[in-house]
Amino acid sequence: MTASEADERWGLQPGTVRSSCVRGKLKEYIEKGLVRKSGKTWLVTEQAMTAVYGPEPI
Repeated sequence: MTASEADERWGLQPGTVRSSCVRGKLKEYIEKGLVRKSGKTWLVTEQAMTAVYGPEPI
């Protein structure tokens, strides 16, 4: 999913996940291939989101 989609699904402020990618909070997951950049868009797996932000709110 895109960083924007992840923000929305987890109920985070817009730009939170993108900022975390840029600032290195998700560095470990980038190195593992669970987060990557495609062009100008950050892509984040559900696994990485759950590890960093907890389970997706219902």
